[in-house]
Amino acid sequence: MRTGRPVVVATLLVCVLLAGSALFAAPAAAETIDIDSTLSESPDSGTVDVRTQATVPTGITSLQITIPEGTDVYETNGFQQSASDPNTYEWTRETDQPSLRYAYEGNDTVDRGQGSEYVYAVTDEWAIVRTPNIGVQWSGVQAEVDRTYTVDGEGIAGSHMAYLGPYTEHDRTAAGQRFRLIVSDHSDMRESPDDVLDAFEASSRRIVGGERDAEVLVFTVPSTVDWAATGLQRGDSDMWVRDVERLDTPSNTWVHEYVHTRQDYDRTEKTRWTIEGMANYYAALISYEQGYIDYEDFRRAMKDGTTDRYDDVQLTDPATWEGTRGNYKKGALVFGHLDRRLRTDADSSLDAAIREFNQPNEELTQQTFLDAIEQAGNVDIRSDAERFTQTTDTPPVWSREEHVAAFGGPQMRYAFVGFGVDGPYRTTALDEPRIVTGETLRPTVRIRNVGSQEGDFTAEFTVDGETVATETGTLAPDEETTVEFSRAFDATGDYAISVGGATDTVTVEAPADPVVTGLSVAPTDAALGEQVTIEATVESSADRPAAGNVEFSVDGQRIDAKAVEIDDGTTTVATTTRFDSPGEYTVAAGDRSTTVTVRDETAAPETSTAGPGGTSRQGDGATPTEGSGSGLGAGLAALVLAGSLLLARRS
Repeated sequence: MRTGRPVVVATLLVCVLLAGSALFAAPAAAETIDIDSTLSESPDSGTVDVRTQATVPTGITSLQITIPEGTDVYETNGFQQSASDPNTYEWTRETDQPSLRYAYEGNDTVDRGQGSEYVYAVTDEWAIVRTPNIGVQWSGVQAEVDRTYTVDGEGIAGSHMAYLGPYTEHDRTAAGQRFRLIVSDHSDMRESPDDVLDAFEASSRRIVGGERDAEVLVFTVPSTVDWAATGLQRGDSDMWVRDVERLDTPSNTWVHEYVHTRQDYDRTEKTRWTIEGMANYYAALISYEQGYIDYEDFRRAMKDGTTDRYDDVQLTDPATWEGTRGNYKKGALVFGHLDRRLRTDADSSLDAAIREFNQPNEELTQQTFLDAIEQAGNVDIRSDAERFTQTTDTPPVWSREEHVAAFGGPQMRYAFVGFGVDGPYRTTALDEPRIVTGETLRPTVRIRNVGSQEGDFTAEFTVDGETVATETGTLAPDEETTVEFSRAFDATGDYAISVGGATDTVTVEAPADPVVTGLSVAPTDAALGEQVTIEATVESSADRPAAGNVEFSVDGQRIDAKAVEIDDGTTTVATTTRFDSPGEYTVAAGDRSTTVTVRDETAAPETSTAGPGGTSRQGDGATPTEGSGSGLGAGLAALVLAGSLLLARRS
């Protein structure tokens, strides 16, 4: 958003009377009338205090200054109020440094149907105001007027805007310009100051038309008031921008307002649309060329100019777009269309046309605009310019391929070329992005530069529109690379995923239930107290991983449960049990069951065998023999004794 440049007309009448004849001498060097205005905080809400002092050079015979309307003058020194105009004060000649002090209304609002919104604002902690425009008239010697503005206390003033309050300054010198970024201490910048200065530097080098001002003063203002715009540029090179403004958007306010500082021509009614249309177009184009946005973002910004609300907009007739953004949106599309045609059909560019008509303080008429387009291109392109500005016709939006053909540059194409999955059930490749909760999807994306120049890519992996990961790199023309992303999903549903222009849908389901497909027991004929092993064969009940518990029961009574996590194929789980009563028992797992017969006899104990070093080993589950001690049993000992006696008798 930009305001018009004020023009202060100073009148000078010098009368030289010489006796007998009029003699015209060579003009003397002009004197300087200094008008210094100092702004400071005011105790009154919505105002700032101003002290305006004039320094009157020798030879000035009369001097009048006119201050803005709505001011409340509370102190005069060497000035008196004019009888004909309450805002004009006349020099009394009592001092050569007359001054006024007054309360200056700092709040400036507009109402566009949604209540009052601020263009300039004064709060209890900070203020951003328009500097008071002081009109000057004088008589006497030839003179020039030099207006300066300062802030008494914390703050900084430019020629057309002033900020009052604590701040931090960030500076950058580039392309013959000094950029001063003034960040209010009450601001919370979304972008880093260095990144914003990078954008100014890139814009300064990119734009070839219009003079580069020696200094650009940028105020970053808090978003704690209802602003009427995202930014405002005034004068040659003063601007303010809200602290929440982003660089990664086609409507990039930082670049938009900077473009205004390079527009040196004076507009007419029929060319008023060019002010915002040009700024909107270059904000989107430079943001795309600098990699802040991708081509689809840029194309959407151009396509905004084709919406139905602008069907009746005729750019050369402000009455058809007043109160809309037709001059911004449709104006940007027309500039973009002409730029592409100039590049494609005339080996030229919009830059050449702008350089032709963007002359300091020269009026840009519709005829001058059309002539510049024709000079940069040809009669056919001039015809397009005439048609799309003087009628309600709307130019078409061009494709990515057409853009690269006209503008050159890199062009990245993205495609999903594979999917993998990691998780508790499997680590494998997938034919499609279909997983279950708790798993991590690993999409692989191929990126290829099909453009004509080397370029950087920023591959943003988004899930339902939210960027969850980013990969960057540089590719030469016809070069490609692959990158892999990962994302865990904990909730079921369908998720839209994208990287660049590549899109797909991830289906996330709950794990299936495990199902028992086989059941066995060993032994099937068991003695009392004998250990019985029950083994279940398990697989997924659906064409996806399964998770759950397999419960084992005997005669309907649960005896154990085993957790199962399985992908495809089968797995087995087992448990053991013993029976202390004879009979036939039904053993079950899942929907499968079988029987076990238990005999009315006690399982034989397992035999102990001597181990190394004379120790004994006993099998798992073996029942110890009754009695105590070691060595032979009593019966066996008697038999051994009888045998010994018999042998003794025979000897």
